[in-house]
Amino acid sequence: MPLKFPEEFLFGTATAAHQIEGDNKWNDWWYYEQIGKLPYKSGKACNHWEFYKEDIQLMASLGYNAYRFSIEWSRLFPEENKFNEEAFNRYQEIIDLLLANNITPLVTLHHFTSPLWFMKKGGFLREENLKFWEKYVEKSAELLEKVKLIATFNEPMVYVMMGYLTAYWPPFIKSPLKAFKVAANLLKAHALAYEILHGKFQVGIVKNVPIMLPASDKERDKKAARKADNLFNWYFLDAIWSGVYRGAFKAYRVPQSDADFIGVNYYTASEVRHSWNPLKFFFDAKLADVSERKTQMGWSVYPRGIYIALKKASKYGKPLYITENGIATLDDEWRIEFIIQHLQYVYKAIEDGLDVRGYFYWSFMDNYEWREGFEPRFGLVEVDYETFERRPRKSAYIYGGIAKSKEIKDELIEKYGLSSL
Repeated sequence: MPLKFPEEFLFGTATAAHQIEGDNKWNDWWYYEQIGKLPYKSGKACNHWEFYKEDIQLMASLGYNAYRFSIEWSRLFPEENKFNEEAFNRYQEIIDLLLANNITPLVTLHHFTSPLWFMKKGGFLREENLKFWEKYVEKSAELLEKVKLIATFNEPMVYVMMGYLTAYWPPFIKSPLKAFKVAANLLKAHALAYEILHGKFQVGIVKNVPIMLPASDKERDKKAARKADNLFNWYFLDAIWSGVYRGAFKAYRVPQSDADFIGVNYYTASEVRHSWNPLKFFFDAKLADVSERKTQMGWSVYPRGIYIALKKASKYGKPLYITENGIATLDDEWRIEFIIQHLQYVYKAIEDGLDVRGYFYWSFMDNYEWREGFEPRFGLVEVDYETFERRPRKSAYIYGGIAKSKEIKDELIEKYGLSSL
């Protein structure tokens, strides 16, 4: 029988400003792209800053009723004391167009990029810089007055790990001590934003939740997997309510705060084994090899993981949204299968009593995939990066049909779905 989702359930798509807008010349990523510290330049990206009207019309025509996107801090404040009224008005127009087309916006305030001037002052490594974040949040409250759902940060521990632990992303600082200090300051920044925004908005935070699988049945590998799970997935969220952030080496006092919802980003699983190396926090984690095929990102597909992630996140007693879930592939039939199988587990979570209120596929269209450039194709909509033509894939229409009807029909389950969960 078909899987019928609640009538108020959001079926949307997700993007991030730097990945689609183009010409974000005032942020840290753009700077490092220009000086060759990153292998690919974002350039015009998808040129969404110019094609936003067409993109929103396309979303509406496909039947999606929600859209998660981020606003670019550096567009609003390209310099420390310079406010860009034109960018403010453009974002307001985007919001008005979404609402006019009955598309619910979920807006993220920080999706990996920061103004270059802010990063030159030390960024989130220096607590005194939070006064600049506060000013940005206050202006965002004016900008987003018609929006109900706001996420403060996207994947804070990915930001910490990639920028300060592996130094694979800007600002290219490799220091575990500084990494956990940044995490603590991000918690302070969330608390500050929550205090400013709560009451007028539903204010949440978006957390990437890779599933940590033990590499063997050995107890030390199981223990290592639990440690990796806590350190990467849950200690950050725990601290929002407890006021204590447990880093790898010490605990940090942070303001007790709250979140009105939790956004769960889910893509894949990791395999964890015990290590004797204290610099690796006594575990080794790598991408799990749990499916025959790998995506363009080199990731396994593990649909059950989305249920595990939701189940674990439900311990906070807050509404849950799947704020990202997607696959990078040129095989669009596989993309359809991916969506159907993951939505089967989202449906199971709802049936089991979890308060899951929406699903946002990553991504609405192909985009600049950070350090991996333009090769990975996550989009429901194909983008020609020379002409910026948008071409909806078959998956865009299939997902649109699900969004319109709020159900997964039997024939889709029979062709693409899992026979048992």
